[in-house]
Amino acid sequence: MRSIARFVSTGVLAAFAACTTAPPATDAAVLADAATAADAAVATDAGAPADASPADVPGDLVTAPFALTSVAFTNGGTLPVVYTCDGAGHSPPLAWTGVPQGTTEFAVTMTTLARDGLKWNWVLFHVPGSVRSLAEQSAGVGTNGITSDGPALAYSPPCSQGPGPMMYTFTVYALSASPTLPAQARQVTGAVLEGAIAAITLGRASATVTYTR
Repeated sequence: MRSIARFVSTGVLAAFAACTTAPPATDAAVLADAATAADAAVATDAGAPADASPADVPGDLVTAPFALTSVAFTNGGTLPVVYTCDGAGHSPPLAWTGVPQGTTEFAVTMTTLARDGLKWNWVLFHVPGSVRSLAEQSAGVGTNGITSDGPALAYSPPCSQGPGPMMYTFTVYALSASPTLPAQARQVTGAVLEGAIAAITLGRASATVTYTR
């Protein structure tokens, strides 16, 4: 009996030693494999690799903001004299990007807040939805309405009496439909145009410049 007890005791001790000294089942390699599997699962849920760059994202998921720019000036900059009554009085070149989906027409205005209220230097409408820019001294694109300085149906170059700098804002409106306007272009003032496009404007983009006489 004493020999049997010693044998059992020796076996129990050996088993205990094996349990306490054996390496854990989850070693570094297994942990690494588990981490890789977890990353793959996250990527699958997200629909793209975690380190995907913007170039990997489908084009229809990338949208640029509607923006108005000009090669003649920068937003917040100075209006060159050629586009004022002190120069040739040309309308400036404009371009826009990031056009909202569903745009069928554009309207363009130039406004300034004078001492006696808001004034319009440019009232342009019925610009085709395929147009993305206006050249300097643009002609034949869209229809000109009447400006605050009238009576010409054209761009009215800034001619502030001063003193000090004045701010002028160019705005392009992306429209979902053609606005309902008076039959006579000279009846389309800036206020009339803005009222007609209020409910059909998909987006607007602006650039503001200053000019000092």
